[in-house]
Amino acid sequence: MADDLPDRVLQHLEEEAFLRSQLAVTESDYREAVEALVKLAWGDTSGSRAAAQVLLSLYNGAAWHVDLTDLGVLDLTNLQYALIAIRGRVVMMKEPHGMMENGAQIFEELCARWQHMNTWERYADKYKD
Repeated sequence: MADDLPDRVLQHLEEEAFLRSQLAVTESDYREAVEALVKLAWGDTSGSRAAAQVLLSLYNGAAWHVDLTDLGVLDLTNLQYALIAIRGRVVMMKEPHGMMENGAQIFEELCARWQHMNTWERYADKYKD
């Protein structure tokens, strides 16, 4: 068992390198994805709702939850942007509002625009006394 330890370590490192390559995202791709989703989130469509949920959940996961089934309403381009944004937030550990100029203000405006989707509003009826 101890004899195969170097092989197992090497295999683990190779697997980790492969997974990192699959999850890789560039800062410019992350920025492009956030900007595209912000633009979509200002609309009044089911895709806008999905884009807003993704962005706001990445911005403040305690206050905003994305319904993953809503990703199904996105066209393939915007689904790709959503997945890139998720990877960017997780892998790069950078908040989405930090990826664009005036991001803090823009995200505060998105919060106000989609307030009814905030978890406190969205699930209020489930927690009434």
